[in-house]
Amino acid sequence: MMKSFQDEKLTLRIQQQGLVYRLVEQFEEISRIDLAKLSQLAPATITSLTRELIDKKLLIEKAVRSTESRGRPAIGLSVSPFYWQSLSAILTEDQFTIFLCELDGTLITKQFYSLEQVSFDQLDIFLKSYMEDFLSKNEVKMPHPIAFSIVVVGKLDEQNNLSKLGKADVDLNLQTLFKSFFKIPILIKEYFETWLLWESSLGTVIGYENVLFLEIDDVINLSILSNGKLFNPQNNYKINVDLLQVPKFSPLQDQINLSLPDVERYQFKNQVSHQVIYELIDLAYPDNGLKNNLNKFHFLSQKIKAGDEPAIEILELVVNILAYIIMNLVKIFSSQRVMLISRLLENKNIFLNMINKTLIAYLNDPTSQVEVLTSRYEWNDPIVISASIKRGIYDGTLLKEVISN
Repeated sequence: MMKSFQDEKLTLRIQQQGLVYRLVEQFEEISRIDLAKLSQLAPATITSLTRELIDKKLLIEKAVRSTESRGRPAIGLSVSPFYWQSLSAILTEDQFTIFLCELDGTLITKQFYSLEQVSFDQLDIFLKSYMEDFLSKNEVKMPHPIAFSIVVVGKLDEQNNLSKLGKADVDLNLQTLFKSFFKIPILIKEYFETWLLWESSLGTVIGYENVLFLEIDDVINLSILSNGKLFNPQNNYKINVDLLQVPKFSPLQDQINLSLPDVERYQFKNQVSHQVIYELIDLAYPDNGLKNNLNKFHFLSQKIKAGDEPAIEILELVVNILAYIIMNLVKIFSSQRVMLISRLLENKNIFLNMINKTLIAYLNDPTSQVEVLTSRYEWNDPIVISASIKRGIYDGTLLKEVISN
């Protein structure tokens, strides 16, 4: 009974330390007095918690001279960028990119590895060799990595094994694959979950209680923040909207997925996923000669920027479909903001202007304040990719590892 009480007390303390760390990072520089007010913890508790975080080199003290009074400078707290590092990677069907950052998000180095010529049944061999290469070149730059986070643009099964990458079926235990390289925690997440962690914790929509999070990629993912809490049916952060039906907006829709019956052709997943966009690009530009990857999206982006009519027609179709789906979801969940992520968003300003104008027209409500937004970071920015490491510090799961050592 005594041990259980001590464990519970330790867990509470670590959670409090995670809260303190998060507040310090959020405000960049903050006094202990303000920390006590914001956290609603006693000043003595704040003093004790911050002392331990400083001892573990997670926080540092800074002298801040007040511009309003003379005398001794005040002491503020900031996140320490000098000791710990975060190591993260993103795995897509055609690339494996590894990032090494300071804990405050400052990039130290990154390395890109192409997977375009890799057979997926040999994926484990290549990933191992790439990690060995990265560590051999950069080990001196990472004396104190706090964790390794790998994000997959694909699907994980119930055992957290990689089961799908892009459109390809894969069976790979990433935890087992990488554990021989590290003695630190290894965190494995789907991209959508990591992006959701970042945007709902520190991103563009902080302060809003009703938000749609929508990802358009090889798959379509939706999550909903309702009354400040993530809608979580059956303990699943994602909601399946693949089968929602969309109207016919353009003759282009009759030229794609010709092997499917109409009832499937007009399903959301068969109208705007990456494979559909690839098909539309090939129909509009049959001699493009590009593989189905980011280069093809970049090609489309350049055509849109140049005002090329076939590219604009594709963009208008995508905008109409998304605005229609978003309109219905907004009406159901009374959402104030819509966070959209997609590798299609190279022309952010053009895209956002079009989709917001179209959405307003569809809603037909002059009082509506709904707005579609995108992240201020690129989809593969290390800040986003390392979000699960940040969350592990905030909720105490990683702090427990650090403080116990």
